[in-house]
Amino acid sequence: MPNLYFWYANKTKKESPDSIHQTLAYGTLHEIKFLKKTLGEDALKDLFIAHPKKIYTASALNFIKKFILHISTSFDEQKYLKSTPRYTR
Repeated sequence: MPNLYFWYANKTKKESPDSIHQTLAYGTLHEIKFLKKTLGEDALKDLFIAHPKKIYTASALNFIKKFILHISTSFDEQKYLKSTPRYTR
């Protein structure tokens, strides 16, 4: 399945953090299901938490955290929300 969310690059790996975040934030449920099936839920969770990207709205982050990835541990959500100021350190 080609990743349609990378118009700025010729080739991207589906395991790259950018590809994962773009698919989770802007992809369809079918594309997210394919990503989970391909990478596995544990690997997907690890990449999601290890490489935050500020592209999510609060409702989208909540949906992905609770229903898609089933993350029950706490993490710094400010690193994911596009409505917060960027992290400068």
